[in-house]
Amino acid sequence: MFDLLKRLYPYVKPFISKVILSILFSFGLAAIKGLQVQLVKPMFDKGLSPHSSWEEVIYLAGMLFFLGIVNFPVRFFHFYWIRFVVDRATCTLRTDIFTKLQKLPMSFYSKSKQGQLISNILNDTMIFSQGFRNGVDLIREPVTAIIMLGLCLYYDWLLTGVVLVVTPLFLIIFIISGRKIRANQGDVQRDISDVTHSINEGISGQKISKAFNLQNYILSRFESAQNKFFNAQMRTTFVEEFAHPLVEFVGAIAFSGVIIFAHYRIRTNSMTVGDFLSFMTALVLLMDPIRKFSQANVKLNQARAAGDRIFEMLELKEEVDLGKYELKSFNQKIEVKDVTFSYGEGDVIKNLSLTVEKGEKIALVGLSGSGKSTLINLLLGLYNIDSGEILIDGVSIRDIKLDSLRKIFSLVSQDVFLFHDTIRENLTIGRDYSEEEIDCSLQVAYATGFINDLPMKKLTIIGDRGTRLSGGQGQRLTIARAFLRNPDIFLFDEATSSLDNESEKVVQKALEGLAGEKTVIAIAHRLSTIQDFDRIYVLKEGHLIEQGNHRELIGKSGEYAKLYELSQKV
Repeated sequence: MFDLLKRLYPYVKPFISKVILSILFSFGLAAIKGLQVQLVKPMFDKGLSPHSSWEEVIYLAGMLFFLGIVNFPVRFFHFYWIRFVVDRATCTLRTDIFTKLQKLPMSFYSKSKQGQLISNILNDTMIFSQGFRNGVDLIREPVTAIIMLGLCLYYDWLLTGVVLVVTPLFLIIFIISGRKIRANQGDVQRDISDVTHSINEGISGQKISKAFNLQNYILSRFESAQNKFFNAQMRTTFVEEFAHPLVEFVGAIAFSGVIIFAHYRIRTNSMTVGDFLSFMTALVLLMDPIRKFSQANVKLNQARAAGDRIFEMLELKEEVDLGKYELKSFNQKIEVKDVTFSYGEGDVIKNLSLTVEKGEKIALVGLSGSGKSTLINLLLGLYNIDSGEILIDGVSIRDIKLDSLRKIFSLVSQDVFLFHDTIRENLTIGRDYSEEEIDCSLQVAYATGFINDLPMKKLTIIGDRGTRLSGGQGQRLTIARAFLRNPDIFLFDEATSSLDNESEKVVQKALEGLAGEKTVIAIAHRLSTIQDFDRIYVLKEGHLIEQGNHRELIGKSGEYAKLYELSQKV
């Protein structure tokens, strides 16, 4: 618990003055309740007596009115400031989680569920926030309870003794229920992650779902995850809802004993009705903080489980960047030397060596699984090489700062990723470009025509991942975005696969215009698009088996010739 509070402290520290004031105001609230209880005895002994004077009645009424006025700002600032601090700290915590996700290596994402990550950002932080918002009750309510207990002792220590007999039972309930709830909450958070992941799959996979009539299958997966979450939630609910009435039952036992003993003391004139009512008021107000303490204990244990998951993620190792060399530009060549790489189960690339000269157009060809996209990932520094090395202008990419390494590349993937924003924002992605530069990139990508047909032109919102555009239109925007960035090296991973023949020819001409100035590395299955490339590397099962230009490779009648013949038939 203290370890969790220690990790939470940096998020609360900027607002520590508000926390202290809120705690002080909580003491004020407890004191106001104590004063209100003390007015009960004179109200019944004097205020309601036919022998009391108007001065006494007005004094009592005035005191109640005064306490009501004081209670208003004290209560407001106590709850407002604590909610402000908790909600602000939660926003910062959520930002830190999202920032951490941006810095984690690709190997982490290949092993993680999207739903779990979304749940960490949303569900865990919400439970954490609610728990620590209620956790303030663990400070305020004990103070209130101590004041009420003191008043009970003041009015009648013998009756108070009856109450104290059952106090250990409250402690036992809090400890046992807290442990069980925290243990169950881990299952609840894991299962809600599965529900979130199932929802994410169902929404993002709508095209495949409808094309293959998978609605029932996807629904069954969702219901399975939902049922697991429900069962885990009910285990926590059982403990929570069993603990609350058990606390009230123990309180009822204490009340019963008090009433029986108080009846005896009133009959023997050992206490007045006013004393008894004051004592009972204090006792009722004593039971209220005990009840709230029980509820806060439940929420806090849920928050502890969520907090464990949150800070476990925040402690994950980020993408390692050991490079110190600042790569300003690409001037000479890329050398891949005896590179071997595995995602964990078998080598995907095996002792691969090849060279890319500045200004060349290079194609990577091979069947699926031959290692083409993996090589692109290694060039971008998305994964660490197992053995061998990749040199850029004679410098190992291990020694190059990742940020400067990735600045010389511009990737266009067959997996189109676009933001739910305007066309213009998807092109500039936070950078400053002139309208002339934007229009030029759109012309190169053959995207000007369909954009001009849209009512809002470049200010058109294109939907989540570009769903309001056709596949070819979305691909053209990603190509335009790559040209707008004006990198030293273009990486095309099946980038023209969604384009029609006319658009593809225009893009090919644009690439020809870059000859000698920019370097192009393209993965292609449509081999007709790479016939004029300077060099073609043919990969098979992670090995380089052929290299040369189109005419040379056709003349060898090897793997490339077979692939080309097959593509012509298709």
